[in-house]
Amino acid sequence: MNEYRPYILIPLCLLAGCANIPDSYAPPIQRKPLTGAEPSPIGTFVNLGEPSADAYIVRDVTGYVESSAWRWTRKRPELRFFLDSTEHLKFKADISIADVTLKETGPVTISIFINGHLLDKVKYASAGRRDFEKPVPAAFLLPKAVNIAALEIDKVWVSKTDGAVLGFILTTAGFSE
Repeated sequence: MNEYRPYILIPLCLLAGCANIPDSYAPPIQRKPLTGAEPSPIGTFVNLGEPSADAYIVRDVTGYVESSAWRWTRKRPELRFFLDSTEHLKFKADISIADVTLKETGPVTISIFINGHLLDKVKYASAGRRDFEKPVPAAFLLPKAVNIAALEIDKVWVSKTDGAVLGFILTTAGFSE
């Protein structure tokens, strides 16, 4: 019997090392953190050529990107931004006035509003790209909240063929220090 002992122990040892382990595991249960606010899908600045720009648009901005970089606006485009802080911020916008629209409308004025407060009025008498930048009083802004910036043009171009309404071209907008 002792002569068969090694032949019996070897298979028993091999069988003891085998286990039925699953190939995959279920992901852990997802839970919200107990403290803190939900992260915002919007930030302080937007490039309107980016796919994520739709989250910033409230109204009057076309839903499609032109030349992978900019979008047409209509009468009063509004954008939303989430601001943690309200101190020492400037509102910036990259605006372009198209020659084809300016020929019909004549000089235009764009009024910039932050949360309903008039920040500035800028007159554009010639076509081209313009950078707008102006400090925003902290009293105009809401900390740790969504803030609305509106840029209202006084005269829009209306297509005689299909009635399309165009204001100006907007490439970037938002707040920075």
